[in-house]
Amino acid sequence: MGATRGAEALIEEARALEASNPERSLELYLAAAERDRYNLGAHNALERLRAPQSYGRWMRVDCTIDPRDEIYRFFATHPLASNPIREYLADGWRTLSELMEILESVDRPLTRSRSLLEFASGFGRFTRHLARVLPGRVTVSDVQPGSVDFARAQFGVKGFYSEGDPSALRIPGKHDIVFVLSMFTHLPPRRWGAWLQALFAAVEPGGVLVLSVHNEAHGRELGVSYGDDGTHFIASSESTALDPGAYGTTLTTRSFVERQIAQALPGRPFHYREIAFWNGQDAVVVEG
Repeated sequence: MGATRGAEALIEEARALEASNPERSLELYLAAAERDRYNLGAHNALERLRAPQSYGRWMRVDCTIDPRDEIYRFFATHPLASNPIREYLADGWRTLSELMEILESVDRPLTRSRSLLEFASGFGRFTRHLARVLPGRVTVSDVQPGSVDFARAQFGVKGFYSEGDPSALRIPGKHDIVFVLSMFTHLPPRRWGAWLQALFAAVEPGGVLVLSVHNEAHGRELGVSYGDDGTHFIASSESTALDPGAYGTTLTTRSFVERQIAQALPGRPFHYREIAFWNGQDAVVVEG
């Protein structure tokens, strides 16, 4: 706690000197970062000032992290994390490579996309990397207060706030790719059909809806017992801001996922790829 308090004092002093003495201000921010390595106030200041030590210098994306970002907090408190800031930023980079590989496999190269909607985008763990690949072609959406405003301001993307009820959702325009990472892994199974229909309605003819689900075998390895319908819902997640009853942890069998897509989007061809995202999430690609 002493290191944190000392870092905050240095940051406060640095802010006061930014306009009048930028060199000294930078020295103080660096000192704060050395005292509290994962202090986002110091990190974001170094990014804003484009300091030689900033991550943005070598990653070539905006590496500012919003303090409200619960995914960052997940990394920061994970027992295996050795450098949460770098691991958080690199994980978004990994998502980019995973999505590109999936889209190549169905002959829908990412870089040819004229418009992509990243739904359930959070505070930009992935958006920052996507915006560099598709400048001017990315739209984001999320329900968390402040998330869309942050993404628009920091990454130059378009965006709109989502709704908790898919029947109330109004998505402006249609998109070549609608990408939904790790949302269905949290939705109660009874709500899947309505969300699949609402999101697929935003897919341009000839486009694709890409979403992730938990891998069935990985769930069994964790000791999950699936119900007769092929699901297991836990009213708990890494989010402290969202209602755990509406946003928990949803584990499913492959047959459940395939039935849901066939029922919600009858006649639509889809592809299923196991272990496509992170450690234990499958990808589903539904053709428009």
